[in-house]
Formats: sequence, C-alpha cells, structure tokens
Amino acid sequence: MTKRVFSCFNFKKDEGNNTAEIDIYGDIVADGYDWFDSDITSFNFKKDLDALGDVDKIYVNINSNGGFVYEGQAIYNQLKRHSAQIHVRIDGMAASIASVIAMAGDVIEMPANAQMMIHDPAGGAFGNKADLESAIRALDASKQSIIAAYKSKSNLDEAEIAAMMAEETWMTGQEAFEKGFITDVVNPIQQVAMARSPITNTFRNVPKQLLEPAVAKPESKQQALDVDAIVEAVVARLQPKPVENKTEPPEPEQPNKQEKGNPLFNALKALSE
Repeated sequence: MTKRVFSCFNFKKDEGNNTAEIDIYGDIVADGYDWFDSDITSFNFKKDLDALGDVDKIYVNINSNGGFVYEGQAIYNQLKRHSAQIHVRIDGMAASIASVIAMAGDVIEMPANAQMMIHDPAGGAFGNKADLESAIRALDASKQSIIAAYKSKSNLDEAEIAAMMAEETWMTGQEAFEKGFITDVVNPIQQVAMARSPITNTFRNVPKQLLEPAVAKPESKQQALDVDAIVEAVVARLQPKPVENKTEPPEPEQPNKQEKGNPLFNALKALSE
C-alpha cells in the first residue's frame, strides 16, 4: 500500500472488522499534477484500493472540490466494481466530479449543512474548427456519463438533472436527499470556509457561507466584563511602581549673620514688630 505522510488522501484497514476507510480530502487530479499531499489521482487510488484486499465494507469520507473529470470517473468505476459494500460519508463538500464519486456508494450519508454541487463539465481546446467540434463532442459525452451516474441514484429524470448541471446547482443535505442524490441525512456539523484552489475559481454560484470563514459566537455580556477586569488587573501588575521621593525637605532659611549685626536691618525689623 502506498504510504502517504500527513496526507488528506488516506486508506486505513480495520483487520478485526474486515472493513476499510478512505479519506478523499483534496482535489482530483491527473498523474503528474499531484503537487500536494491532498491531491488524488486514479492511478494512486487504484494501487491503494487493490492493496486493501477483500474487505466487507469500505467507508469513503469525502470533502473535495472535485477536479479532472476522467480521473474522477475512473475512481467512481473502481469503487462500483469493488465487491465490498461502499458507505459514502460527505463530511463537508462533494463538488463537481467529487459528487460523481459519491454516487458509487450503496449508502450515501450527508449532514444537513454540508454541500453537494453538480455542474456541466468544462475544458479548453485550441485548433481548427474540427478540433473545437471534437472538444465539444467530448464534453457532451462526459456530461451524458455523469448524468448516468446521478440517475442511478436520483429520482429525477435526465432532463431535470441536465438542467441542474447547466445552472451549477448547490444542495444542502436535505435538498440532496429530497432529490434522491443521497440515502441519509445526518446531524449537522460545524461548517468552515471552503478551501480555495484553481478548481474553485471556475465555480459560479458558491454559497456565501462557504466563502467566509466561520465566526465564533459572541460571549455573553457577563463574560466580556469578567475578561475586561482580568485584563485591567494584569496591566496594572505589569506597570512599574512609582519611585518614592525621599528627598529631605529643605532646611529653614537661616538669617544672615551680617544682617543681624546691621543697624539698618535692626531698625527696620523693630519697625515691623
């Protein structure tokens, strides 16, 4: 089995229960584009899936923006072909081709506040008219194969699914359940801002809550007052103590001896008494 350190793409086998767990927590890319530990290619996925051997159940945990269509379709087919029961858990987001991978599950569960996104495949082409027309046919074929994967689970017809893809449709767990894309809605989880990547830059209708980082709930008024008091106390302790002025008071001014013996001084002094 391929060993990945600090990877978001992990395979774990529970020998005692004869089950396995797979984390797909990154972008789906082609071989040669896997620059980050979280990137997943169908080639590496197959190697690790084969290394699991015969297991009774595989849990597939997904939090992915999607990625390369053909790579994702290959992973979907590998899971569908496996003899184990596939239990998919959409932990945060299954967008684009990652949502297709999720359709490989016999059980597909999703928290109420997680997100699933489906849209038309996209690609670029350069060349003459024949080249561009060929690229269009390839995109059309990709869309039909993706619709087939969704239709294997959803209660919608092909035309409805095609329209949702054209609009780039985002669904909560409840919405995905109502349309038949998942089998179970589970308790909601804490949502965080979506990990940005070149793939997410192609999305048009990303929900606002996925673009903004989660904001902590404000403390109660009493908690805020207690914190202020603690800060003031700490600051007061850190301030240097004032230096006491130990300067002795000045001695009373002594009369000038010369003034005492001066007749004019004595005369003026007598007049003032």
